[in-house]
Amino acid sequence: MKYHFKRTILVRFFINLNGWFMLRRKALNRIYLTTLVLFVMLITFTFEYMEPSKKTKLNEIEYASNLDTNHIYLLNEDNYLVKVDILLDKGKIVDKALQIVNNLSINNKKYNHLKGTIPSNTKVNSITFENNILTLDFSNDLLKVNDYLEEKVVESIVYSMLELEGVSDVIIKIDGENLEKLEKSNKNLPILLNKDFGINKDYELTNLKNTQKVVLYYVYNDNSNNYYVPVTKYLNSNQDKVKIIIDSLKGNYFSGTNLSSYLSYKTNIKNYDLDKDILTITFDELNNDNLEEVTYSLASSVFDSMDVKKVIFEVEDKIIAVKLKNN
Repeated sequence: MKYHFKRTILVRFFINLNGWFMLRRKALNRIYLTTLVLFVMLITFTFEYMEPSKKTKLNEIEYASNLDTNHIYLLNEDNYLVKVDILLDKGKIVDKALQIVNNLSINNKKYNHLKGTIPSNTKVNSITFENNILTLDFSNDLLKVNDYLEEKVVESIVYSMLELEGVSDVIIKIDGENLEKLEKSNKNLPILLNKDFGINKDYELTNLKNTQKVVLYYVYNDNSNNYYVPVTKYLNSNQDKVKIIIDSLKGNYFSGTNLSSYLSYKTNIKNYDLDKDILTITFDELNNDNLEEVTYSLASSVFDSMDVKKVIFEVEDKIIAVKLKNN
């Protein structure tokens, strides 16, 4: 009898305990569900009433994921072609090329003190890409510009298109015919246009002996932004191209222009060594404040002037920077 009574009490205890756990579980579930609903409402409310600038930034991040960074060349107030960063929609080469053409239009007002080169009424008849060659066929309005801008139009198109990955050469056509001569200057053009054509050309030739061609990257400042400006320089010299590049950039300004150099005349180049396609430049010392600008301008000049794929910068035999071509 006592045993039966104790067992009954024990059974009721466990039944009550189980019921308590069930009630507790239900209560926790309700709390969890309520918290989740409140959290979702809070997120929705926050985004709905978020400051427009913050929502814009979120949209910009999402939009930027569908874009590629590229470069084009626009005219500054001194008629030098300036390297400018732009964003292009990801897609086929021909689609990107058309976007570049639109950005090279004279109507482009996106950049202060810079302008495009292509006349606004110019039409694009067709764009094709095959075997790394980009062919652009324009209407005959393309070169209806002042005589001093005629060559700049070609330079800006060629150099901008060569910034597209995979493009090695550019062909320009006018209403289906290859552009082989500039009408105003009577200058002959090769059918395949590449960086050998030059950009922002500067001639310091006194004769036809010992002629050299190098590309020098200077800086243009429009009071709010710094832009890199490649200058193709033709000169008479017996020096190797590395020495010409370093000596030419080693100063504050490009003579007679508003273009400057980050490589101060006080900078001492201790040595440089060219081993196959790798160039090592050693400085005695270098101001770290302009390290990126100095190494970029020097490396870009070397890459556009010589068959070099890597430039290593050292100070006191310690590597301070490495630049790779097309990187």
